Amino acid sequence: MSDVYVTLSGNVTDEPRQYRFSDGSRVTSIRVAVNRRVLDPQTNTWQTKDTTFYTVRCYRGLADHVHQSIRKGQPVLVYGKLRIKQFERDGEPRFWAEVEASSVGHDLKWGIATFEKPARALAPAEPNDEERRAMEDATREWELIDGRGSRAPGTGAEDGPDPGRSAGPAAGAAGEADIGGAEDAEPMAA
Repeated sequence: MSDVYVTLSGNVTDEPRQYRFSDGSRVTSIRVAVNRRVLDPQTNTWQTKDTTFYTVRCYRGLADHVHQSIRKGQPVLVYGKLRIKQFERDGEPRFWAEVEASSVGHDLKWGIATFEKPARALAPAEPNDEERRAMEDATREWELIDGRGSRAPGTGAEDGPDPGRSAGPAAGAAGEADIGGAEDAEPMAA
């Protein structure tokens, strides 16, 4: 089957989360909201019609760069492979869109940015299937949050993120979590 590549232009809805796996590799996940804008011919104004949320996964060097550069609320451009993931909740199949990013950058239509080239290091291998599933489970909560930052009705804790969530085990640099299995899949606060 051929891969489907997409380009997204949207805003980051949560602080980036970086995960560290047992082999030393890192993955950074961001959530991006993409709005469809249409011109209303009667009022001659632009209207926001639909908002679609995407989980964006960044691997290797891109993971570190995104973790250091991108913040909540910033406009970004993302290019990568589209993946449709499936899970089950309350006996019903659910789907969410995920993009395996090849490139991520600030959308300069909305502001200015500077560029800094970091020193390069050797990149470790990609995470195994178990580590990848643990990371997906750790960000599944994003699929349960509506566009206002509240949890969708019927998911519990409708007033926002669960205040009882721990920040995860210490794993070195701030904003990282060491994922050895599903029980360690939560990122640390940045």
